[in-house]
Amino acid sequence: MTTDHLDEQWDLYDAALQVVGTQRRGDPMPAGRFHLTVAAVLFDENGHVLLQRRSRAKLNHPDEWEVSAGGSALRGEDGLAAIHREVQEELGLALAFTAANRFAQVSHATWIEQWFVATVSTALRATVHRQTSEVQTIEWLPLATAQARLQAQGHADYAAQLAAAAAWLK
Repeated sequence: MTTDHLDEQWDLYDAALQVVGTQRRGDPMPAGRFHLTVAAVLFDENGHVLLQRRSRAKLNHPDEWEVSAGGSALRGEDGLAAIHREVQEELGLALAFTAANRFAQVSHATWIEQWFVATVSTALRATVHRQTSEVQTIEWLPLATAQARLQAQGHADYAAQLAAAAAWLK
């Protein structure tokens, strides 16, 4: 049994990120079309980064460590709406992301991924509440430790994005 909702609706995009249709998550992606995903990298005031360990019930990368929060944009959502929803769902945080928090956009074979970064105060860090159905556990780690953990799983691209997010904040 998966925690992923295969009936959720996504917008379909062309390579220029223009909406060209819609699609059900469980259906194959048409050639030359993409869906939008988002990822958040959260740092605390001491420079530690939040990693989450995905549920064993996830379709993609179950039981693996990844960045703070993220997922697919739903039909009608842009990247900002999607990152607000994902961070709220997965971590219980209502963060004020704006376009200025987006530090990267990366195109893949069937999806376009927008990356966001934010710093969380010590007080807010204490209020993080993980979504137990999708997130096994969370840890706040020094940047180098978080990068090493992601690289050990074969996610060198995520480790590189952590470095890019840290540089963006400076």
